[in-house]
Amino acid sequence: MSSNKMENGNTPDITCDISCLAKKLWDNDVNRVQVWEYEVNHQGQTTTSSTSDEATQKRSRVPEATQAHGATYRTFVALLDNYTPSTSQTESQGSAEWVEIDAFLDVILSTDIMNHLYNFLVEHGHVTDVASYREVLKELWFNLYARSSRGPINSSGFEHVMVGETSSKVSGFHNWIQFYLEEKKFAINYQGWVSKNQPLNIVAARFTWKGLSKAKGSFFVGVSPEFDIAIYTACTLTRPNASCSLTMAGNSLQIQTYDVGHKTGLQVGTAYPNI
Repeated sequence: MSSNKMENGNTPDITCDISCLAKKLWDNDVNRVQVWEYEVNHQGQTTTSSTSDEATQKRSRVPEATQAHGATYRTFVALLDNYTPSTSQTESQGSAEWVEIDAFLDVILSTDIMNHLYNFLVEHGHVTDVASYREVLKELWFNLYARSSRGPINSSGFEHVMVGETSSKVSGFHNWIQFYLEEKKFAINYQGWVSKNQPLNIVAARFTWKGLSKAKGSFFVGVSPEFDIAIYTACTLTRPNASCSLTMAGNSLQIQTYDVGHKTGLQVGTAYPNI
């Protein structure tokens, strides 16, 4: 296998910038849950400083038929219970957890979305071949780290962004599937929306999780797990610790990324749509 091809034979598009990639990711997200397959009850608008509940009902309802929307969803959901949200506790990953991580990577790496990301990263010099691509994804998202230079090994990019973490408040938590599942279990109290990007179906919400507050948590709604991984990976590698400005589906958007500053390698500290 050559260094600039994945198994489907795709080759890099030399002219592709971040907006070009974003368009490919959006257009090729065939595993996206379509807007007619779920319901979102946004209810009242709120602010990050508000203490009142502007949403007395649940925010979202996903019909049971859409919950098993393909292998990328099933393998993603299998990862969600592998983490301890509290940042005061040390995390560990045994062989069983790595089997689930590898199963998730196997499935998403077979998608067109991740093939487009691969070609983009080869073109821009971030990976050299398929093996290095997989290792970069593991380092960015799944290898554990300490969130402070003197703290315990308590976090990973996946845990922070996709699952959410807790200390005196909620941090991270930028995935719609996790939000839906936790709200379904009554672990989340949605309190209203702060801002929305309707064309791209992005919402910034205020909510409590496990009794702790999140003043503003933003996420794409309906997108596949591989879409989130791909767009946040591209922005983390090309615009680390910065606002990643791009155009997607004809709309301007900014993705904010932060690395874990005290690490020598690049690992996702956080990534989210900044609306």
